[in-house]
Amino acid sequence: MNKKMREIFAKMDQKILMAKGFMEDGENKDLAKAESLLNEADELQKEFDLEKKIYEAEKSKNTPTNDDLEKAKSDKNKEDELKNFAKALRSFITGKGLVESVDANGGYTVPVDVSTKVEYYKDVDYSLLQDIDVEKVTTNKGSRTYQKKGEVDTFVDIDENGEITEEIEAPTFERLNYTIQDRAGFMPVSNDLINDSDSNIIDIVSQWLGRADVATSNKKILELVATKDEVDLKNLDGIKKALNVTLGQAYKNGAKIYTNDDGLNYLDTLKDTTGRPLLNPDPTAPSQMQLRCGTTVLNIKVLPNKVFPTNTQKVPFIIGNLFDYVKKFDRQSMSIMASNVATLGSFNAYAKNMTLLRAIIRDDYKVKDKDSIVNGYITIAE
Repeated sequence: MNKKMREIFAKMDQKILMAKGFMEDGENKDLAKAESLLNEADELQKEFDLEKKIYEAEKSKNTPTNDDLEKAKSDKNKEDELKNFAKALRSFITGKGLVESVDANGGYTVPVDVSTKVEYYKDVDYSLLQDIDVEKVTTNKGSRTYQKKGEVDTFVDIDENGEITEEIEAPTFERLNYTIQDRAGFMPVSNDLINDSDSNIIDIVSQWLGRADVATSNKKILELVATKDEVDLKNLDGIKKALNVTLGQAYKNGAKIYTNDDGLNYLDTLKDTTGRPLLNPDPTAPSQMQLRCGTTVLNIKVLPNKVFPTNTQKVPFIIGNLFDYVKKFDRQSMSIMASNVATLGSFNAYAKNMTLLRAIIRDDYKVKDKDSIVNGYITIAE
């Protein structure tokens, strides 16, 4: 290139870079201005081409040296590069060519922010184990002895030195038997994943199995609740009757209401005659909700809908004390064992280059006192 060609080339380069700036300037993007600058660059290209013809015509009169040829080649590469760049910019404006939004048209070259750290969505796992009677046992079967309920006889009046003729009926007893049941599951994990992952996969899987343990306990407890006949509570008055009459003084103290998200929403709509809400936080524990139910205040235990589902429009309400209703005999809390050589059924961890995580719990769930809860529901409108 001669001096004049270099000056024209520099102006073209400047126009094209300015056009690129207007195309990438975020909120101030101006494609019309960018296209105008590219049009100006086109005019400079014509001027450059004309000057180039004159330059090459004059140069053809002399025999070029090797340095001249290398320089011409370098200039040609720069010229082609600038033309291609300008063409790509113009293609972007017209919707063709390389664009970031289309993977095959250049998007693959743009780095993507991918984090391998395992993060967690918000979730709730309510464990009913904290509400029942759990006893550790050391054998696989056994029994517990309870005195039966019954009417207690009264003493009769007698005269001085009179004969005692009334026999007081003696208490009777019954046995609550248990037989330990094994419950288990396994999860295969690729050894390559364990070795290559940035996260502690074994720890993540172990936590997941722990959640399975909680889900199993909840299922067993709610299955025992379901063995009681359902009671249509209808409304707040039905809750009061279940508390005051069905449970009565024997079970009223310490009773709670167990419901789900739908039930909480229903209780949250209840108001007294002055318009004050009946559902309020416990002053001593603001996260704990209480329901004023006549002369009694009941603590509310709320399980997620996914754990304690509403059956069509029938919202579940357990009223009473699960500690008195369910007894768990715990022979072995969840134990987890990992092996990369184990075989379970047709699954061979060694042959598949995987690690098997096996979890086992051993327990039994029994109804302890069938009268200690009311298995109720309230039907709500859709």
